[in-house]
Amino acid sequence: MQQASYHHGDLRNSLVNIGSDMLNTRGVSGISLREIARTIGVGHNAPYRHFRNKHELLEAIAEEGFRKLTAKNTRLELEFSHDPETQLFESAMHIVLVAAEQPNLFQLMFGGFLQSTGCGSELKQAADDAMQSLVRIIKNGQQKKVFVEGDEVKLSFSAMSMIQGIAMMVSTGKLKPSANAKNWSESPIILKGTVLQLFDVFLNGLKLDK
Repeated sequence: MQQASYHHGDLRNSLVNIGSDMLNTRGVSGISLREIARTIGVGHNAPYRHFRNKHELLEAIAEEGFRKLTAKNTRLELEFSHDPETQLFESAMHIVLVAAEQPNLFQLMFGGFLQSTGCGSELKQAADDAMQSLVRIIKNGQQKKVFVEGDEVKLSFSAMSMIQGIAMMVSTGKLKPSANAKNWSESPIILKGTVLQLFDVFLNGLKLDK
């Protein structure tokens, strides 16, 4: 891991970025605040200005992941404003790609580790914001008479359960790429096609009969 540089006042973001890299390559147990400090080139006590311990850093990494999901869903609302099905599918693909390319990050966000050990209000808010961005997609589909009527929150939880199920199989290796590919990053088109096939089954239950 190359030594990173940071601008004055931006140490927190550098800690999160390097921590994310370390999480992806080593997993939760491999993260060390002292080593992150050495990688950035600051004193070993510097990280503690922003995070009291490794758990708080992990929360910040997960929080950033949820913020990116919220931003993705917001862009999808604008880009495919008249196509709720595409909004929902591309939102699902974002999560599945995180599971495929950064399985440790996916497990941190959705695997229950932080929830089981307790998490702070900022992470809870980021996760709720991400969920609400999915609720808006479902609600948009209902307003456009594409998705069935009903409680949009319950439908969103149903959609998220399906999405997380697929993503979990990808992140744990239960859903594997083709034999010629070592991992999903070498076969993104096949991954998208596989998710689309599974997603169609769910959409059949969500869409209004025409």
